[in-house]
Amino acid sequence: MSTLIIKPTGARGMGSWLAAPQQQLWRAALHAGQQRALELGLPVLVSVTLPVAPRDPVAVYTGWQAEVDGFFWEQPARQFALVGAGSAAAIQANGDARFAATSAQWRTLLRHAVIVAAPELPATGAHGPILCGGFAFDSHHPHTPLWHGYPASRLNVARWLYAATADRATLTLNHLVGPDDDPDALADAPIPLATPAEATLDAAPQPLAVQDLRPADEWMGLVGQTARMIRAGAFQKVVLARAVAAQAAQPFPLPVVLDRLRATYPAAYIFAVRRGTVTFIGATPEQLARVEQGRVQTMALAGSAPRGMTPAEDDQIGAALLASVKNRGEHAIVAETITAALTLHCRQVQISDQPHLLKLSNVQHLQTPLSGDLLPNRSILDVIGELHPTPAVGGAPREAALAVIRAGEEMDRGWYAAPLGWLDAAGNGEFAVALRSALVAGNHATLFAGCGIVSDSDPASEYAESRLKLNVMLRALSGAE
Repeated sequence: MSTLIIKPTGARGMGSWLAAPQQQLWRAALHAGQQRALELGLPVLVSVTLPVAPRDPVAVYTGWQAEVDGFFWEQPARQFALVGAGSAAAIQANGDARFAATSAQWRTLLRHAVIVAAPELPATGAHGPILCGGFAFDSHHPHTPLWHGYPASRLNVARWLYAATADRATLTLNHLVGPDDDPDALADAPIPLATPAEATLDAAPQPLAVQDLRPADEWMGLVGQTARMIRAGAFQKVVLARAVAAQAAQPFPLPVVLDRLRATYPAAYIFAVRRGTVTFIGATPEQLARVEQGRVQTMALAGSAPRGMTPAEDDQIGAALLASVKNRGEHAIVAETITAALTLHCRQVQISDQPHLLKLSNVQHLQTPLSGDLLPNRSILDVIGELHPTPAVGGAPREAALAVIRAGEEMDRGWYAAPLGWLDAAGNGEFAVALRSALVAGNHATLFAGCGIVSDSDPASEYAESRLKLNVMLRALSGAE
């Protein structure tokens, strides 16, 4: 990887996002990239990061909806957002080694890249290409048509990536430039913007026809059978998921759905990954791992209860959750497993003494933060490859739990409950576990929810908990209060 300081040349055209000097910088970088591609005899990634005026991330997403590839990531409480569209380069890998293979391909892509930041940007910022995307929950599960376009792993360098923090907004332009490409034609390609009409976030609520994809009594029977196996000592915990289908009269307005999710769940990771006409969308509370300047942060999240109707009732439910033997035991399994995984890739691993409550709008969880310093030559992909699937979404022991899931769930989880996020050229990045989510195509959606099954799990209670989790996306899709 190399960073160039390029003096702008004369401008010939202007993208709708860019001022003339920015257009000149992009043109100069493309010429430099083509020259390097000629010298090497292979395509070279060119990446230019420019300051832009702040925009609503959902409005940016709206303007880029025509692109086959789309990525949306926002944490409203942190005032952080990434919105990408198009594909300058994509990395795909299969099997258990897909995390390591993705890391190796990313290093290869960066090795000869031309990476340019506008001179007015601070030198300490995270500039350059960002790899965005996700992984399937189980690379060994047969791929079904439901998840067409979402392979075992796919991470993408967007053609255009809008990034926003509390104090800055940038646009990164990316292109894989070959020896025979025309840099001037590439520089003149327009960048779409949402019109005011397109960016208007308004849609009337619409009723949904919702159907369990597996009869409730069958799923609860599986829960009871699994709990009996746990009591017999076969394993400690298994997370069993189920899915429902939701149909509306009109196509779901995904920008409006994103706006509803971020308004209701500002502390969550609001995400959308578009592949053609299908979008995986959700609002997950669960961080898998974050790396910033070599420091790893993660969390154990397991054990759930509803919110109360009054502050007093809410406090009572929260106190009962903290005191629950069943939920504390389930949470301890997750925390212990994550601690052991972090020690393989980090030094000075730290974990809080006690879990605390993470309160969302309709549910509260037990949460324990963990952190550590990344060892040399390790990346966030090494960490998430070790962590996934955590006992919070798979079970413990891992392989025994996965065997139960493969044999009993009778559905394709696809990217549900799997790592989804981003990493940059400097090694920083963040991945979340894709929970509270739906796969949407037109006016049809498939929604997913899972429950941690332990020895004393009650099938009816677990089914009720899954309905509580499904309500996150059902309300966002329907617009119901």
